[in-house]
Formats: sequence, structure tokens, C-alpha cells
Amino acid sequence: MKKLLITPEGTFELDLTSEEIAQREQDAIKAEEKKVARLAKEATELANKQSALNKLKALGLNDAEIKAILGN
Repeated sequence: MKKLLITPEGTFELDLTSEEIAQREQDAIKAEEKKVARLAKEATELANKQSALNKLKALGLNDAEIKAILGN
């Protein structure tokens, strides 16, 4: 892997050290974990919202009444 080094003297392409490669791999893993956690959270929130809407409908509220409660 290479990295780009820009200095006043010019632009240079340098090889990454093994430590830099390891850090990039760790960063990529952490980024993927954060992405998966974010997507799971969004899915849970969507499921909870749908569950709440279903419960309101089961209580006899219609779509207009639910919208009025939610302020949409």
C-alpha cells in the first residue's frame, strides 16, 4: 500500500509501514462495526414505530387521529 505525501517540495508516493497498514485495517473494521450498529439501531427504531402504530390502530384510532397525535 502507498500513501501520498504532499510537501512544499512536491508530491511523493511512499510505502506504508506495517504499523500504518495494521492501523488502517483496524480503522476499517471499526468503521464497519459502527455501520452495522447504526443500521441495526435504525431497523429497531423502525420496527418500534410500526409496532406503536399497530397498537394505536388496535385501540381503534384511525390514520388521521394517529397523525394528529404524532404531529405529522
